[in-house]
Amino acid sequence: MTRLNEVNHRQWDHTGHNIPETEISESQYPSAELKPADWLPVQRYDKKVETYAVLSAGQVVAVDRDGRAVPAGLKYSFEAATGATILTYATADVTEKTVDLTTGAAVVAATSYTQTQVTTALRARGIIGATETARDFISWPIGYAPYSYWQWCGGDGWNAANYRHHNFNQQHQVACGTDKVLALPIVPAEQATETVGDGGINNAAITFGTSQWHTANGIASTTRYAALVGAYDNVVAYVFGRTPVALITANTPITDSVGTLATMTEVDSIAEVITGGSNYFYIDYDAGVMFLYEVGGNAVPTGFTDGTSTITYYQYETAAAGSANYAMALDDLKPGDFVTFNSDSNYTKWRGDIGTCFGGADGDAFAADPDYGSGADTDISAQLEAYAVQVEGAVVGQVIAVWDWPRSGLEKVMTQYSNLTYIEKMPGTATAGMSDSLNYSGGANKVAIINFMSR
Repeated sequence: MTRLNEVNHRQWDHTGHNIPETEISESQYPSAELKPADWLPVQRYDKKVETYAVLSAGQVVAVDRDGRAVPAGLKYSFEAATGATILTYATADVTEKTVDLTTGAAVVAATSYTQTQVTTALRARGIIGATETARDFISWPIGYAPYSYWQWCGGDGWNAANYRHHNFNQQHQVACGTDKVLALPIVPAEQATETVGDGGINNAAITFGTSQWHTANGIASTTRYAALVGAYDNVVAYVFGRTPVALITANTPITDSVGTLATMTEVDSIAEVITGGSNYFYIDYDAGVMFLYEVGGNAVPTGFTDGTSTITYYQYETAAAGSANYAMALDDLKPGDFVTFNSDSNYTKWRGDIGTCFGGADGDAFAADPDYGSGADTDISAQLEAYAVQVEGAVVGQVIAVWDWPRSGLEKVMTQYSNLTYIEKMPGTATAGMSDSLNYSGGANKVAIINFMSR
């Protein structure tokens, strides 16, 4: 007889061992349970929700050392010389009980702090290490804001006793987006008081980007216009000093010091200038060339004085200053360009430069290319390592298209109340066919389609 303990016995377990779950969310909106940092200075006031925004929809998001959501641009604005001001609290921060980053208590008076003061305070509070600086308190980007972040309610978000206002909590937590496609207005920079030519009128082919007048013969000698203009046509050209030039809109007008253009009408072709006469002008915005009527095509046109008259316009060659209040793209962005972010947490073209890369030992950026001949190996290595980190962390997306507005014929439709402010107008039909994002941001007619992909 076989005893039971001598038999091969199998235990049946139809449920198996518990295996911890590892997948918690889709990557487009990672489940991070973020909360805006309570020390962020307030930005713009939203009348509807009766509170201030600290970061606007579409802008780039990072986290501070405590894991709270902040504008990623602080990574750059905190990267400054030791005596430079990097943090400012205004009277509104006192009223709204914003937490002072240097003390951890509520702001008591409008004040500003330098990089040294913030660095010293963060070290004293044990938030950063003894060799770290203010910039190390802010992470590289983790995503973008899918909506505006309001000023944090206070405390941990659960206990109302720690709220700034005991009965007011508009956002318990916030989300951030990652791999998504964003539409962002491209805002041009104002090129003020450019002198209109200096040295008469040039009879040779156009050099694009060089401010000068050109005769009809010069225009005809230029490959781009050779089939459109004859050597003796009644037209001359003015070449803008910076290109591309932004379309004339309510946000981006082109004006001259003598008011000549204000009395004229813009047309759609060079041919219309030649046949229409002195009341018309045409602009090739991409190349930055303006065409005006002049009999014989061999003199500076009536109404302009070479080397004396000035012109003010908007252009994309240099990046605009931008604003922290609205999400926008800056620079002459083209499809395929990689984009990074600036100190306002907005989007700019990525131009890797090892000479000015992020990460100097004093908390400021490097100032020049490393000296590979005589420089200290440790200094060169530090700069190369800093640049490698910046390439990995600073590129947040890629331009996949640039849309020109107006679109869908909206500029041909008119709704009531077009006399309201640009914020209140019905987008498109009351804004000359332009999108609301262009009107809010001060853009002209270009919108960048950017795939946000920081990882």
